[in-house]
Amino acid sequence: MRKPALILLILLIGCISLLNAATTGRLAVRVRDNNNKPLEFVNIVVMRGNQRITGGQTDSKGVAIIINIPPGVYTVKLSLIGYDPITYTDVRIEVDETTNINAIMKKSGVKLAPVVVTANPDVVGKSQIGSVRKIEMERMSEVAAADLTDIVSLQAGVSNIGGELHIRGGRSNEINFTVDGMSVSDPVDGGSALQVDTDAIADMKVMTGGFPAEYGNAQSGVINIVTKDGDPFYSGKVEYNTDHLIGEGRNSDVTKFALGGPVWPLGGQDLRERFTFYLNGGGEWLDGRLKDYYIADPMKDFTFNGIPILEYEYPPSNPYADRKDFLGIDLGNRNYNSYNINLKSKYVFNPAQKVTFAVRGDRSLNYPFSYAWRYALDHFAYDETIQRQYIATYDHVFNSAMNLSVKASYYQKDSNSGPRGIQRNNYIYMYNNLDPNNPGPDYVDNVLMGIEGWDTVDHDNDGVYSPDYNGDGISDADYLPAAFWAYRIAGLEDPRSIPGFLPPGTIYQYFVDDVTTILSGRADFEWQLNETHLAKTGLELIKHNIKKNQLQNFLNIYQDRYQASLKRVYDMANLQWTPPSDAPGDTTYYGIVPELYAIYVSEDNVLIPIYNPNDYYKAAREASGKRDGYQAFPWQAAYYIQDKMEWEGMIVNAGLRFDLWYLGSKYKVLQDDGSYRTVEFDPDERLQVMVSPRLGVSHPITDRDVMRFAYNYQNQLPQMQYIFTSKTPSDAYISDQIITVGNTKLEPQITVTYEVGLSHQLSDDYVVDMTAYYKNIYNYVSTIKEYDPNEPQVYWYKYISEDYGSARGIDIQLEKLMSNFTNWSIAYSLAWAQGNNSTTVIQDEATNLREFPLDWDIRHNIGINFTFRIGRGEEFFIPFTNYILPLDDFTANFNWTFASGAPYTPQSLIGDKLLDTNSARKDPTHQLNMRLTKGFMLSNKMNIRVFLDVENLLKTKNVLTVYPKTGLWYDDGADLADSNTGYVYPEVKFVHDLYTRNPGFVNDFRGVTLGISFNF
Repeated sequence: MRKPALILLILLIGCISLLNAATTGRLAVRVRDNNNKPLEFVNIVVMRGNQRITGGQTDSKGVAIIINIPPGVYTVKLSLIGYDPITYTDVRIEVDETTNINAIMKKSGVKLAPVVVTANPDVVGKSQIGSVRKIEMERMSEVAAADLTDIVSLQAGVSNIGGELHIRGGRSNEINFTVDGMSVSDPVDGGSALQVDTDAIADMKVMTGGFPAEYGNAQSGVINIVTKDGDPFYSGKVEYNTDHLIGEGRNSDVTKFALGGPVWPLGGQDLRERFTFYLNGGGEWLDGRLKDYYIADPMKDFTFNGIPILEYEYPPSNPYADRKDFLGIDLGNRNYNSYNINLKSKYVFNPAQKVTFAVRGDRSLNYPFSYAWRYALDHFAYDETIQRQYIATYDHVFNSAMNLSVKASYYQKDSNSGPRGIQRNNYIYMYNNLDPNNPGPDYVDNVLMGIEGWDTVDHDNDGVYSPDYNGDGISDADYLPAAFWAYRIAGLEDPRSIPGFLPPGTIYQYFVDDVTTILSGRADFEWQLNETHLAKTGLELIKHNIKKNQLQNFLNIYQDRYQASLKRVYDMANLQWTPPSDAPGDTTYYGIVPELYAIYVSEDNVLIPIYNPNDYYKAAREASGKRDGYQAFPWQAAYYIQDKMEWEGMIVNAGLRFDLWYLGSKYKVLQDDGSYRTVEFDPDERLQVMVSPRLGVSHPITDRDVMRFAYNYQNQLPQMQYIFTSKTPSDAYISDQIITVGNTKLEPQITVTYEVGLSHQLSDDYVVDMTAYYKNIYNYVSTIKEYDPNEPQVYWYKYISEDYGSARGIDIQLEKLMSNFTNWSIAYSLAWAQGNNSTTVIQDEATNLREFPLDWDIRHNIGINFTFRIGRGEEFFIPFTNYILPLDDFTANFNWTFASGAPYTPQSLIGDKLLDTNSARKDPTHQLNMRLTKGFMLSNKMNIRVFLDVENLLKTKNVLTVYPKTGLWYDDGADLADSNTGYVYPEVKFVHDLYTRNPGFVNDFRGVTLGISFNF
């Protein structure tokens, strides 16, 4: 086939196929004889254990490039009649990378002499064209890191700010997470979605720059995860760890299990190898480091000099009182609960075709803590998230240089939250002690709506409903929710309100019931055209179905909507109403009097109501709260073409990506009465197309030195929560809230990145990697204040694409490979992240449009990871002695992280001006963690491993939040002096300090976790 026709075929296939992120790697084998002449027809077999995975033959140039190899460690066998066979062990294949083997085969005599060679890893990444951190997952169980976030944050260029990952100065929602080639990032709210346990991960890469064109919709980074396949033999583990055997800890218990092997064990060896599965799952039950603050006793806490100072009495609250335990382990849900499950099965039809099916999901149920709500936690927020994903894949290998992979995926995320103990469907109840068929004139006064056991009237419209502690039907606070949360000062007549803490009885007034589903269809076609060119091209399609249904301030009954609902009933009754047959001739029909009755006036002036209890109940539900939601069905599509060209001294990856965003012709907006109205898009708003050129160059100077250069033009769609909103400018005229309006014309967010890097192998054991980068960021989403030109007092806010930022820095990573029982790495990042807005906060006339340090501008980040390992059967002599340490199969890991202080905006004055935004910095934070692991062999196939984790080994005190006026975590700088006397009452300072000393602002927690796993 001629090359033009061949290239045309690639383009045609790309136009009709769907392309996924990389999940496999490549093997390049070059074979010469003793005279350095290429050897043709050398048979190459890639093996995992005794199972043949794939293979190929060398061409006339002595070269074979085998693609579509799953990540892992393999044995590679080379054979040719008349030559000694060669076996390479420990050949590591990594996702989207080329592993090279250069072999010299010697001619043999009559007797063949096999040669076994241990492959040398490519530690400088000669085929790597961007900034990529490869995670050795088989060693992660020995690292003192709790989850994926901790593992990723150990890499250079990554910052962990309050549990959120920021890569090279970008926002936390600029990272694309992919699992088995399918994105699991949340398109509505951004950030990571589906969680995958580390036990299920076969390969993971953290890409911080220089993305190939196949990766899209990510401005800052890509975290690419490939999950494990099953083996033809059974293996697995059972693990349990807890932190309340030594000290109190967080009251955490974690269980995990994993099992993999053949699906049908009774079949022959062939079926056992062809039909396999891998299953793992686990659960964590946790109360958290602030668990003791969930127990609240107002009378005890508000005692000054031995005297209770609260105006009224309140009982203590203990959410743990009704818990049951077994052997000291709490049963049932705790404050934070999470579960995950993953099942992946594979069936190999023949060496050229296979199918895989995966189903995975997770669930979290949390009862978070807020210090301001400490005495009102009974009805503070809960949140629950359920996620699931189904993936089916068909792989077809045409030959060793060409393959097609077709994928289909269904993902769903359900998000629910609301006040604890109150259901969305019954927060209003109906009480009527009269006969609805004969209600009498005071009928309405006997229909009460509220929460059972609580005050049915919110007197001051603050959402506080007074509790009925003794069950007598009368609020224990005398129906004065605002006045009763007060304390007294000795010698003063009037009580004073308690600052900060919300009063007991406050109800969290926000329900969320959101569902997001994503249906994806993708395929991956790649073709190794020749020794130089690896071509990729394709198209991806994603269909979104977004349903948001949120309710705020639901305890408020809005009278305009209440009366409108009753009027609809009245209008219908008026159409159907006729006077009774016995009515006197001079009767008159008056309608609603007073706003509650449709009446017929007879000679006796009898009032006949047309409303029944259900009408009032329905009107109250329709008029309660403010609803915010929509249903939208947007599409995404992308096409790209890419060529990876590999020469002896240079590798170039050039690509072009086209992203398409189609909003649809219309979407549905949720109304306050629960109905939907349809909003149509203007034709020029429905479609956007983005173009992203990508270029990466790798120049292997020597076997130990590689230089890299990358240029990336990266697009990311704005989050859909900023496009589809239910508010319009007309709502600003009638709403009692600030209105923020969505914008269908938001531009794609753009990052233009330049980076240059150098990898140098200092010696056999030491490697250093250095990268310098610069990024310009455009079209960040923010908000702007808009006014009605005819009524200037009416205004609203609208999302806009006008914010900008920039980031620059240097990442340095020095690593010592495992030798002489140790390996370690030092990652250092020097970075600047600046812009004119850190979030989508409201912008008005007073907003400073100059660039300033963004909230995640951490100037210096250091991560040191050290591992000491004695392998099974090895002997370690204690330095400077002849004594052997009586341990083997033992690992000690220490990691220390340091971050210079995050910026904040001080509230101090220079003259009459406030200081600049984020012009001050908090103190640096640092923490040392440790994990000790010891293995015990039970047999050749079974072992037990025990481990000890110590978090914050040195019990370092890290300040997380400060008050902007003082820069301290415990003092807000408030003036507590009495306005008349200037005297500071000790009770005032006592009550004030109770709130300002928020334990969530500082962390000096040290936790010790013990664990054990049984492995087979």
